[in-house]
Amino acid sequence: MPRIVKVLISALIISSLTYILGWSSVFTVKRVEYSGITNPLQISTVEKKVGNLIGTKLARIEPRQSARSITSLSWVEQAEVSRNWFSSSVTISVKAREAIGALNGRYIDSSGTIFDPVGISAEVPQLSAPTPAIGLAAAQLFASLPEDFRQSITSMGARSANDFSMDIDANIQGQSRGLTLRFGDADEIDLKIKVFKALIERKENKNISTVDVSAPHAPIVK
Repeated sequence: MPRIVKVLISALIISSLTYILGWSSVFTVKRVEYSGITNPLQISTVEKKVGNLIGTKLARIEPRQSARSITSLSWVEQAEVSRNWFSSSVTISVKAREAIGALNGRYIDSSGTIFDPVGISAEVPQLSAPTPAIGLAAAQLFASLPEDFRQSITSMGARSANDFSMDIDANIQGQSRGLTLRFGDADEIDLKIKVFKALIERKENKNISTVDVSAPHAPIVK
């Protein structure tokens, strides 16, 4: 077969494929499936980011670009977009952030990331602070606390970036009741928690209401 004929046949095949993939209705999106989220409001928010994909040519959908657009939503931790050429469908997998605390109407996850709640309402401790910067410092400290200790916190406040306090639902010698923990700054976290736990186990501290471990080597109970 002459070379020119081979070139023309190759060009024809490439042109046909380009038409079928990019322009023909054969490979258009007929179904969009979601994985990881079921909340209608969350799905609607993602749809607004990627647009209405039904009827869109599969070849014109860029999975990585679409995933980056979705992860720009503050409540999304991870996202993946994939195309299925056989079923003419697109699957959007989303991992939503999990709230561990609330700060000024927003949520915080275990990485310390602050995000806007969309379609969810979590029963989590409230964090309070006089400024956004101090609030962020409180959120970062809260996220860095051991999970078992963090779960006993009902609320957390910050007067400055070096002065944190917590309301604790503590188990004091077999009795569950609330007390205030003056934590001080975010240094020596493990030591402060160790000192706190040791203090509430002492018999003479059975009726205390406040523990101050801001100076963990010289704690104060009231």
